[in-house]
Amino acid sequence: MVPWVRTMGQKLKQRLRLDVGREICRQYPLFCFLLLCLSAASLLLNRYIHILMIFWSFVAGVVTFYCSLGPDSLLPNIFFTIKYKPKQLGLQELFPQGHSCAVCGKVKCKRHRPSLLLENYQPWLDLKISSKVDASLSEVLELVLENFVYPWYRDVTDDESFVDELRITLRFFASVLIRRIHKVDIPSIITKKLLKAAMKHIEVIVKARQKVKNTEFLQQAALEEYGPELHVALRSRRDELHYLRKLTELLFPYILPPKATDCRSLTLLIREILSGSVFLPSLDFLADPDTVNHLLIIFIDDSPPEKATEPASPLVPFLQKFAEPRNKKPSVLKLELKQIREQQDLLFRFMNFLKQEGAVHVLQFCLTVGEAYLCILRKGI
Repeated sequence: MVPWVRTMGQKLKQRLRLDVGREICRQYPLFCFLLLCLSAASLLLNRYIHILMIFWSFVAGVVTFYCSLGPDSLLPNIFFTIKYKPKQLGLQELFPQGHSCAVCGKVKCKRHRPSLLLENYQPWLDLKISSKVDASLSEVLELVLENFVYPWYRDVTDDESFVDELRITLRFFASVLIRRIHKVDIPSIITKKLLKAAMKHIEVIVKARQKVKNTEFLQQAALEEYGPELHVALRSRRDELHYLRKLTELLFPYILPPKATDCRSLTLLIREILSGSVFLPSLDFLADPDTVNHLLIIFIDDSPPEKATEPASPLVPFLQKFAEPRNKKPSVLKLELKQIREQQDLLFRFMNFLKQEGAVHVLQFCLTVGEAYLCILRKGI
């Protein structure tokens, strides 16, 4: 009998939308208090209802005005034909220096195809960081390769071609990530998202503490307090890893080279490396209470930082040494440029490939230099 009554109560609660009413009371406590007082006065002093109608008219006017001009409220918008359009900030370019076309060299060229934009294939262009930071980041990525790639890859082959491609892909991912981080509005994220999530979490913890007496069951009580609002990644460690895998797959079009997603084996390997070896440990580190307290101390502390005793390290191209090819063995399928130039069919195919890679300017330069060299030889003869 008790489960049936509980089920009926939940259905009645959903139909009456009591959660929405409670949220409105929390968001507008003063207005709800005045409304309750007027309702009580109207019931108790119904003899003076003609006088109370003045106050009811005032409240109705305020509600009407607020609903018509307050699109972010929980109350409905009376003017259905007028839809609120949030002000959209101008989308910044992924690359602040602008796109330089590989054919004409112009910034933001509209004549040639977008596939010829150099920065689409080399986001590390004009991206320089301190040599010490670059060395530390390279060391971290090397540890990732040593722990998660080389243990099984060395049993298959000693050829470094695949690992070299993986290095370039990781460099591409890190470069795009840094450029996108530069566009993030940190104060807006803190004020609009982080603080709201923190206040919601504190509220849940306070309610959970009121329900349990032993702190050992506080975590479980907090998870139950979230109810259906509990994030899917918080259900279990397996669900968290599965969520990170799906999230990584959604990020592939934005963080990987244009053609990298065509290779299924490469995308699966990168997904496992990023989700299990990069994102998951990073989130564990950020969720550690010691890390949170340390970050709060850094943000709150207004004391000036210590003066640097060592000179600043020079700027170097981003992860250039890390992405250098390790494979020194020449391929038996390799063709010399001289052979490609002599055969028009190979030259045409090679030019189409370079167009797709955004490097046709390199071939044009080589052909121009070759023709100039031949002209010099002919004049000398």
